[in-house]
Amino acid sequence: MDKPAVFELSPGTARYPESVSEMLGHKAPLLYVQGNLDLLLSQGIGFCGSRHASEKGLETAADCADQAAKDGYVVISGNAAGVDFTAHYSALKAGGSTILVLPEVIEHFRIKKELQPVWDWKRALVVSQFEPAAVWKAYRAMERNDMIIALSRAMIVIEAGAKGGTLHAGMRTLAVGKPLFVADYQNIDEIAPGNKLLLEQGGVRLSRSRSTGRAYMERVRTAAEHVPAALPPLKRAVGQASLF
Repeated sequence: MDKPAVFELSPGTARYPESVSEMLGHKAPLLYVQGNLDLLLSQGIGFCGSRHASEKGLETAADCADQAAKDGYVVISGNAAGVDFTAHYSALKAGGSTILVLPEVIEHFRIKKELQPVWDWKRALVVSQFEPAAVWKAYRAMERNDMIIALSRAMIVIEAGAKGGTLHAGMRTLAVGKPLFVADYQNIDEIAPGNKLLLEQGGVRLSRSRSTGRAYMERVRTAAEHVPAALPPLKRAVGQASLF
């Protein structure tokens, strides 16, 4: 399939994700999208984690994304190395679909070399909320995380540091009342101290099933199917979510 055209989606139009309008309210941005737009109508599970995740973390991300894809969920994540890349790769390799949310303008997007063997534009969508003339700013990664949360029915955090973007995304998820699942495995407190903080704030522990040895995704699926129809706009919870 040839590289598809970039389309613009305005809030209030037919294809614009209702979940984004609900969560971001009047701050819902114009979206630039490329790929299979029908994925915006599908139920998705978001992934967030360190770009320097441990081998165990990457194994967990791959397992969760593989299961989510095979269950018919769209895997949603960013475009960083580590957990983001692993989630996309594993979902596409499993024959599933993925939404890749950028922290920069869509014109800069290039399919990573390692992702090319499994990439299929019929099963992928690239999303950016930044205008073509926008220059790179570090804080836009946080804004990108808000979009991942808005597009997702539930979020999975693999490894969060004691501060930083992954922890921030987890707190944002809790602030708007969406289900948050936090990976838990041996030495997780040492590897990812932010995981403990998120669990203390209301995240749900995501561990392995004793019977299968795989991440217990049934809880994630159940939660994703029962997200309230309307959630409070993120702007009402900004104070609770601020970590800096």
